[in-house]
Amino acid sequence: MTHRTTRRASRPLPRTLAVTTVLALTGGLTACATDDEGSGDAASGDLSGQTLKVAVYAGSWGESFTKAFVDPFEEETGATVELVPGGPADWLTALRSTKGGTPAYDVVAFTPNVVPSAVSAGVVAPLDTDRIAEFGQLNTVLAEQSNVDGTQYGVPLTVGSTGIAYRTDKVDEPPTDWSDLLDPQYCGHVAVSPLTFNTGIEFVAGLVNEAGGSITDPADVDAAFEQLETLKDCASSFPADGTSVETALANGDAWIAAHWDGRAFVQQNQGEPIGFAYPASGSVGALTSLFVTEGSEQEDAAYAFLDYVASSEHQPVFSEGTWYAASNDENTYTEQFDEQITSGKGAYDDFVWVDYEAITPQLPDLQARWQEIFG
Repeated sequence: MTHRTTRRASRPLPRTLAVTTVLALTGGLTACATDDEGSGDAASGDLSGQTLKVAVYAGSWGESFTKAFVDPFEEETGATVELVPGGPADWLTALRSTKGGTPAYDVVAFTPNVVPSAVSAGVVAPLDTDRIAEFGQLNTVLAEQSNVDGTQYGVPLTVGSTGIAYRTDKVDEPPTDWSDLLDPQYCGHVAVSPLTFNTGIEFVAGLVNEAGGSITDPADVDAAFEQLETLKDCASSFPADGTSVETALANGDAWIAAHWDGRAFVQQNQGEPIGFAYPASGSVGALTSLFVTEGSEQEDAAYAFLDYVASSEHQPVFSEGTWYAASNDENTYTEQFDEQITSGKGAYDDFVWVDYEAITPQLPDLQARWQEIFG
């Protein structure tokens, strides 16, 4: 079967489920020279001798992050960036364990599901949005996802849509909406992620949204779980991270799964038989933002680094390595990227966003319910 790639702009835009935030950025570097030998001069851009610990994803994400931001930052400032691979839950645990002392990292990447917990734990610092040069160019909808109770905490970097990835050699007709994953023809070939992983929650949110409900309404969530129960004997794998979703699709353990558009397109562009469908009722927004940790002893270097992360000069390099759009509305991408991924002003206005401030307290109960179904 031939897969047709259609620009998202031509598809009906999804209804907003819930949003939370305002964008942050920090502009020009704040001068803060010290008397310590080799500490560098932040005002002049010289950060020689300083080491910045940055917690981000590994794999192609980390490789693209290094090429786009770390390499130019180190070359131009003299600072050293030490990347710490892992995932948001592990990073949050490490920051909690070092709270009150030197934080485990100076800059950390978090997804929206972790932000409320990180803020309530006091491990990320409010963002001084005046310290990033291109703050005004960042997409405000994306920035809103790390604004908590009117305080901006994160700098949005990369955004994707959670929709439906599928095997083009196994699925005759491309799926059109979330409930298509429940189709009996896919029984025995459906990947269902647990609610400890972003796409698991985003799949539930998609089902709720398709039915016209709200993930913060218990009755609507109950209805979605009744739909999940129909997959009890049909799920073929339970991928708990993005790489596991890709592996399940690549080796045929699953023919269809909730997944991120960028990761699916990377597989497709590498020649794998992977298609991606944006659900008619609405894709669920997926986002990674970067935060300065509370108590960081390298605050100037952290803000200097975030200046690179927010830059329209460097973000496209990252995007074209990961196939995710980035947050600066002034970014210019290649023709192929623009054909597959819609980005910029207005692109995210009608995304479905999970209201994690509201849903986080309920997650333990929801995860237990998921476990009862799938064991």
